[in-house]
Amino acid sequence: MPTRILLFDAAGQDCAVEPGALPGTLTRLGPHQLLWVDVQADAAEDRREQLAALALDAPTRVWLDATDPHPALHRHEQAVHLRVNSLEKGAHHYHAAPVAFVAGRNVVYTAHDGPARFLDSFRGRLEGDTNLGQLDAAAFLAVVLAHHVEGFVQPLSPIEDNIDRLDELILQEPRHGRRHLETLVGLRRRVSELRRLLTAHRPVYVALASPDFAVFDHDEPEVRLERLLRAFEHTQEAVSHTREAVLGTFDLLMSSTGQRTNEVMRVLTVVTVTLGIVAAVAGLMGMNFQADIFKAGNTGFRDVLLGSGALIVLVVALGRWGGWL
Repeated sequence: MPTRILLFDAAGQDCAVEPGALPGTLTRLGPHQLLWVDVQADAAEDRREQLAALALDAPTRVWLDATDPHPALHRHEQAVHLRVNSLEKGAHHYHAAPVAFVAGRNVVYTAHDGPARFLDSFRGRLEGDTNLGQLDAAAFLAVVLAHHVEGFVQPLSPIEDNIDRLDELILQEPRHGRRHLETLVGLRRRVSELRRLLTAHRPVYVALASPDFAVFDHDEPEVRLERLLRAFEHTQEAVSHTREAVLGTFDLLMSSTGQRTNEVMRVLTVVTVTLGIVAAVAGLMGMNFQADIFKAGNTGFRDVLLGSGALIVLVVALGRWGGWL
């Protein structure tokens, strides 16, 4: 993927810039212009070649070329180095894709291997001419990072839908407890991954919203960055609520399993009692006393079976009347 450069001009027309024209464009940037340089590579070697072609200063090139996966924020005299992880969904797990930022006066660089969903989301909303040229680098960071935070909110809706659907299945199909448990484990793992990846960014967003944050000299704290921190905190709360919903579904599953176990035990108890009645009657009839009842022949055998059956029916009727069955 080639390097993409966008020039946002509040006093003119937004346009794309060729990588070879970047040095000249940087020298001509006005107060109402903002330059975004996005380097997307398929591999680390490809990214290194693209960065070398941009003729960047050494600190900027080193930061954009780093492969550290941990979110970080470093403030320098005339620039800010920032790294966040884009939330990317794999076949069975979420994984983090590091995106490096360098924000200076009227210019923001980004570099990443492969696509970054939140950057694609931001770029997809750029329709025609925009007013982004009026923003300084701090405000532009806030706009882009708002899409980064939103990227953690979007997966919550399908997870919550799955939780609601699972709750209904647990109540309707209590016999399939093991299958429901496997589904619940998958949901629990996805929420845990979201929570872990999001929480790792908290120091970065807190630092961005601090009163002394400035991208360059004479820059003022941005209200957008304070709003960004609140959005980040609300997202953390939303993930926590989803996690609590998963735990609530687990409690429902355990209650359903316990109820199912109680029902089985009640049935087994009644079965045990009925078999005990048959065994007791058989034991009595097996005594060696020379009583007349043992000389009744087929008629006596029939009467014993009927009596045993009557006792079994009586036990089952009592179980139904007592609510055991």
